[in-house]
Amino acid sequence: MIEVLVRGGTVVTADSMELSDVLIREGKIVELGLELETDGLIIDASDHWVMPGGIDTHTHLDHPIERLGVRTADDFYVGTIAGACGGVTTIIDFSLQAQGESLIKARDRRLAEIEPDSVIDYSFHTIVTDVNPESIKEIESLVEAGFPSFKIYMTYGDKKVGDGDLLTLLEEVATSGGLAYLHCENDCAITHLIERHLTRGETGPQFHASSRPVAVEAEATNRAIMLAELAGAPICIAHVTSEVVARHVEEARRRGQPVVGETCPQYLVLNDSVYDPTVGFEMAKFVCSPPIRGIDQVEALWSTVEDGLLQQVSSDHAPFRYEGQKTGGRGDFTRIPNGLPGIETRLPLMFTYGVKAGRISPSRFVELTSTNPARIFGMYPNKGTLDIGTDADIVIVDPEKETELDPACLHSAVDYTPYQGLIVSGFPTVTLSRGEVIVEDGEPIVTRGRGKVVERQRIDPNSLP
Repeated sequence: MIEVLVRGGTVVTADSMELSDVLIREGKIVELGLELETDGLIIDASDHWVMPGGIDTHTHLDHPIERLGVRTADDFYVGTIAGACGGVTTIIDFSLQAQGESLIKARDRRLAEIEPDSVIDYSFHTIVTDVNPESIKEIESLVEAGFPSFKIYMTYGDKKVGDGDLLTLLEEVATSGGLAYLHCENDCAITHLIERHLTRGETGPQFHASSRPVAVEAEATNRAIMLAELAGAPICIAHVTSEVVARHVEEARRRGQPVVGETCPQYLVLNDSVYDPTVGFEMAKFVCSPPIRGIDQVEALWSTVEDGLLQQVSSDHAPFRYEGQKTGGRGDFTRIPNGLPGIETRLPLMFTYGVKAGRISPSRFVELTSTNPARIFGMYPNKGTLDIGTDADIVIVDPEKETELDPACLHSAVDYTPYQGLIVSGFPTVTLSRGEVIVEDGEPIVTRGRGKVVERQRIDPNSLP
């Protein structure tokens, strides 16, 4: 592999921001400092920021929704291309256990789907849907094999895990050195509110949001934290949308409980005006769970990010096309596939509305989008920072370059962007994965299937950020 020198940039990590060259050999960073030399490739990063590649620990690529007979529009090739163009160098996606299926079989099936296609490095959370003695026994084996995180849904039909099974899972995860990654919404309350809407003939997309108010997220989050405390299990609360939920995370952490919280750009940039009925059915483009909240919650959520109450920002990239997928829910909002595309826009949105808006520092940006995800999910320090001996996963950003968001400039297979027309900064001019240039001037130059499985460690609750 050719030696690479990134010269003259401002290196930004979670701890520092300083002018430095970065010398890369055999895919690893071997030297940091000024006036370094090489006979290999030189990348001029003058007037640019040089940062660790983004780590997106919440993506749904080629993900099936069997109830609706659809899959997310991005496969592992298209989706990881989009991620790389947005500065993402590592993803953690999901392997979904079917009812009666072995967790290890689900993992192996998913690995076979991604290995030929991914252009960036990857791992999986195991979605546990069928809690039985055999699947419980497999948890330790998955942790030992480098898959230490387990997604658990407290709602969502046949994916839902009830409280008794949740407590059993949490105990086994704690014993095995894993981490539980929780989707927290009160299923009984959601079911009740949906049935009330449908009985009244309230079937439009706007009623998705009113069937999942903040209270159902807050109650389930508090319950999950209490059960995790009983089990002694480390947990990550997925896609926090409101201040009250972030405060539940904060209170648990103050008690010494190993809990971390995640939010997503859609909850920091959009607000519930997207559910304006005058828009018509196109509101369906913004149907996701939990839903987009009111402007008061958006501002309050930013405060929790600024104050350090939440530890990471992921995309929850669930790319369903509007035509032919979202439109399948006309006349019944429960049949609209839930999710928004976001793998390519996560870093630019956080850069623009966080760093450039003065809400967070450049180092906090790196912490939220790369370093903390690596720490939470067992990849640090090989991933998530720029230091001697780490993987040379690097994004080079011109902080002044602006881009208007439009599907034509993005690489997802989705036919819309929720952020249509927004002007953002923070797209990389160059993305490197393990020292290889995979995106240059906004376009991919990469071999299909070059991504590798990330070696993840057991989760030490005391090392969580």
